[in-house]
Amino acid sequence: MPANQQTIYTNRKKCTHANITLASLNVKGRASPTLGTNMTSKWPIINKTVRDNKIGILCIQETHLSDEHEKQIESLFSRRLLVLNSREPNHPGSSAGIAFIINKEKVNINNAKMTVIIPGRAIALTINWHNEKTIRILNIYAPNNHSEHPNFWNTIKTLWPSHGLGLIDFMMGDFNVTEDPLDRAPARFDTEYAIEALREFRTSMNIQDTWRHTHLTTRLFTFTSNTNSMSHLDRIYTSPAHSDSVSDWKTYLCPIPTDHNITLVRFAPPGLPHIGRGRWTWPLSILSDKPLIEKIEKIGIKLQNDIEKMNIPGNRTETENPLYLWEEFKINMNNLVKQTTKSHLAKINNKIKQLQKDIHKTSNAPNIDSSVNRRQNKTILEKEIEHLERKRQKSAHLKAQAQWSLQGETISKYWTKVNNPKKPRDIIHRL
Repeated sequence: MPANQQTIYTNRKKCTHANITLASLNVKGRASPTLGTNMTSKWPIINKTVRDNKIGILCIQETHLSDEHEKQIESLFSRRLLVLNSREPNHPGSSAGIAFIINKEKVNINNAKMTVIIPGRAIALTINWHNEKTIRILNIYAPNNHSEHPNFWNTIKTLWPSHGLGLIDFMMGDFNVTEDPLDRAPARFDTEYAIEALREFRTSMNIQDTWRHTHLTTRLFTFTSNTNSMSHLDRIYTSPAHSDSVSDWKTYLCPIPTDHNITLVRFAPPGLPHIGRGRWTWPLSILSDKPLIEKIEKIGIKLQNDIEKMNIPGNRTETENPLYLWEEFKINMNNLVKQTTKSHLAKINNKIKQLQKDIHKTSNAPNIDSSVNRRQNKTILEKEIEHLERKRQKSAHLKAQAQWSLQGETISKYWTKVNNPKKPRDIIHRL
């Protein structure tokens, strides 16, 4: 795709939420041997990660997608995802590559425009945001070689005005360089000319590392090398105008097989309507829990008996009547469901949360720069999280297969969704 090409995508669906989760991840290729022989084996998990984390726009690097791979991904996931990929011209299926993944359920993709600045390395997304407002995101996969950084950033700065894009709202990606010694362990400065090239570009575009400005002394690492050195290579820069509109910064090891952590932030512009948490509903996996159903039947029988007693004259009062009994029954039933849900999910979820706390504590330990054992311990903790995430992913995969086996050939709402002739069949989007 030529460096000056702009691609505009339209869609009938017009849906933009009041806030949006933005994320960035170096996926390290399109496939993984641990997931089978499919040449796009990571994409079902990418799709599930976008869905589970309610990500609106995910910037990914090292996509390694050829034209054939893009068509395969579109046929499987186009119902939920719009994938705008830029290939590396010389080795499209084995090197670099960069893409925007837009969640159609969260974001209005009408007139979404991708502009290729450097093929496979730098692309911009301009997308509508409530009425006439737009946001502009620059997705970056910087070179590994620091000597190439000055030319890389100067090229973007030179080509940018010719596209008429204006200033950047967000810049995110894998920068392969850190600006602060705190972002490496052992702490050290990166090559000065590489840092200066990035800073000059940031200054010209008026964007800043908002997370670092907010957490001046906190250590955070998104990549660990084979030599147990750690670095914060994956970052999200924002315009100062949005510094008060971003929150819920997160960085963690996600189920997608890669050696980088995913980085997320929530963007909620001021003046937009407040969207609450919504009405609580039963998790679908709990509907078939037999012990839970038996407990509900037990309190339901008690409710029925108590209501029948109300038919006896004198037993009904203002505080003892079927309406109050029915309300109490619903409260007790929902409490049983919540307790059951916690008992099912608490083991893995609580362990992951505790491991994430341990990683944060380890990353900010006073001797993290001098102690190889301390850095190795962080790697071990991340491997344990990776194991638990894969275990959870496998469980979800088996549930999806079971649902397809039970309902895939039965006329139902589920069957209608996966066999809609107007949309590609994407059973795999649930895996």
